[in-house]
Amino acid sequence: MTEDGRSKGFGFVCFSTPEEATRAVTEMNGRILVSKPLYVALAQRREDRKAHLASQYMQRVAGMRMQQMGQMFQPGGTSYFMPTMPQAQRFYSPQMAQIRATPRWPA
Repeated sequence: MTEDGRSKGFGFVCFSTPEEATRAVTEMNGRILVSKPLYVALAQRREDRKAHLASQYMQRVAGMRMQQMGQMFQPGGTSYFMPTMPQAQRFYSPQMAQIRATPRWPA
């Protein structure tokens, strides 16, 4: 609570057993309190939570990319023109040594 008595919108609860904590998550998460849904989860360290959320995000992004690729290459669907990049010219910088299969002059 703030100094003027208003709720900060979050709180932490310590349970006596892991089973009680798990039951609270399953029974209370998503319940409506006044007009807002409750979010109830087990406590995690910030680093663990960030790593878990980053992993979930990457999985979602990969899934969306796979869906887009599937839609792009569906048979009978809309065709897309994929321009090809011109092949790079062979370039040898003066710092690169060129190796020949045969010597330049007879031995």
